[in-house]
Amino acid sequence: MSVEKEYTIANKWFGWVDKAIYRNILMGLAWLVFLMVKWNDIFLPYFWDEMGAYASGVLYMYDHGISIMPAALPASLSFGHPLMMHVVFSLFAKVFGPSVASLHVCNLLFTYLLSLGTYLLAYQLSKDRLLSLISFLLFLMQPMVLALSTQILLEVFLAMNTIFALLFYMRKHYVLAIVFCVFGLLTKETGLVLAIAFLTHRIYLLLFDQDKKKVFKESILFLLPLGFFFAFLLLTKATFGWYLHPGNLGNLKPSLGSILQKTWDYPLEISFKDQGRLVLTGICVLALVVALIRKNKIRFKLDSDLILLGIYCFGFIAFSGIAAVLDRYFLILLPFVVILFAKGIVYFKRLHPMLVVLGVSLAYIASVFNLENKTRFTEVDLGYRHMIKANTQMLDFVNSGEYQNDTIGFAFPLQLAAVDSRFGYIKERHFNLDTSFSKTCQYRVYCYPGNMEWNAPDSNAYSLVKKFESGYAKSFLYKKK
Repeated sequence: MSVEKEYTIANKWFGWVDKAIYRNILMGLAWLVFLMVKWNDIFLPYFWDEMGAYASGVLYMYDHGISIMPAALPASLSFGHPLMMHVVFSLFAKVFGPSVASLHVCNLLFTYLLSLGTYLLAYQLSKDRLLSLISFLLFLMQPMVLALSTQILLEVFLAMNTIFALLFYMRKHYVLAIVFCVFGLLTKETGLVLAIAFLTHRIYLLLFDQDKKKVFKESILFLLPLGFFFAFLLLTKATFGWYLHPGNLGNLKPSLGSILQKTWDYPLEISFKDQGRLVLTGICVLALVVALIRKNKIRFKLDSDLILLGIYCFGFIAFSGIAAVLDRYFLILLPFVVILFAKGIVYFKRLHPMLVVLGVSLAYIASVFNLENKTRFTEVDLGYRHMIKANTQMLDFVNSGEYQNDTIGFAFPLQLAAVDSRFGYIKERHFNLDTSFSKTCQYRVYCYPGNMEWNAPDSNAYSLVKKFESGYAKSFLYKKK
C-alpha cells in the first residue's frame, strides 16, 4: 500500500483526532467511566499503610499544625519521609473538610493531573495526537491506576510531580521543572533520582550542545533541588538524630544478585507482564516483527528528550534494586510504559485503522480481567476492597453495643481503625479499646492479611467468637478462655 493511500485511509478513520473538541469529549467520557468505577471507593474507610501512616499523618498535621518541617509529624507517622504530600492534603482538608471522601477526592484530582500529564508527555515525545490519546486511555485502564487513585499514599502525588517536571524540562520551562522536581523530592526520597537525572542530562548537553555558556548558566539552577534535599537531611538530623530513617536504611540490599532479582520481579514484570500488560507487550513485539518483515523503516530518533527519560528510568530502576520496594512504587513507570504500548498499537494504522481499534479493545479486555486479584492481598488492584469489607463488618459487629463493657485489642493493620471516627469505620465507639494488643484483653481482633499471619492466636488460650470473610480477606474476633 502506498504511503499516500495509507494516509488517506488513516485520515478517514482518525482525522477527528486532530480536532480538540473531539479529543476533549472522548477524554472526558473516559474520565466519567473512570469515576463511575471508583465512585463507591471514594467513601471507603482507610486501610493498611493508608490508615497506618499517610492518612493518619495528614490528620495529625491537620489537628496539630501544618508545616513542611520534619518535626510536624512524629517519626512513627512520617517514617522519615519529607512532608510535602501531607502539607498539600492537610491544606485541602482545611478547605473541604477532613473526611474520608474529601481526602480521597483530593487524590483523585492528582490522578487526573497525572493522566493529563501522561497525555501531554506522549504528545511532547511523539507530536502524534492519536498516540497521545491512546496513551491517555491506556493509562486510565490500568488496574494499578484505578486502585491507587483513591488511596492516600505518596505514589500518585510523587508520580504527578515527576511527570510534570519532565514535561516542563522538555519544553525548556526550567523554573517550573525545578518547582515540580522539588515538590517530588520533598514528597519522597526517590524524588532525588529525578534531580540527579536532570543534572546528568545537563552534563550531556554541556558535552554536545554548541552553546555551552548558555547551557552552563541554565544548569546552575538544577543544583537547587539538591540544596532542598540536603536541607531536609539536616533538619531531620536535628529533629530525630538521624538523616534517613534507620528502618529504611536497614532494608537496603546492594548485592548484585538482589538487584538483578528485584529488577526482574518488580519494574520489568510490573511494567510488561502483570495486570494484563503482557497483552500490550505482545502487541508491541508483534509490531516490531511486522515492521522487520515488511522492511519498514523503524522511526526511532534518540533525541535529547528520550535520553533524559532513559537516564531517569535507569536511575529509578537502579535505586529500586537496592531499596526495599512494594508494587505501588512503580506507578511512576506506567506513563512511560503506556506511551510505548501506544506506539506499538498506532503502528498498525498503516496496515488497517481497524487494527488500532482492535489493539485498544484488547488492552481494555485485558485490564477488565485483571481489575481484581482474587487470591492474594495487594494494594494495586481493586481486590483491596475485600479487606476493607471484611474489616468493616468486624468493626460494625464489635461496635454494636454488645461489647460496651469489654476491652478489645487491635493490632496493625487495624490498630487505628477505632481510634478516630475520621478513618471511616465507626462514628462513636461502644467498647473499650486497647491498641497495645496486651494479653489482658478479653477479646482480640485478628485479620488476614494482617496480624493473623505473623501473630496468630494461641488456640489453647483463645477461642473463635466471630469470623467475617470477603474474597481472600478474613477478620476474626477471639475471646480469652
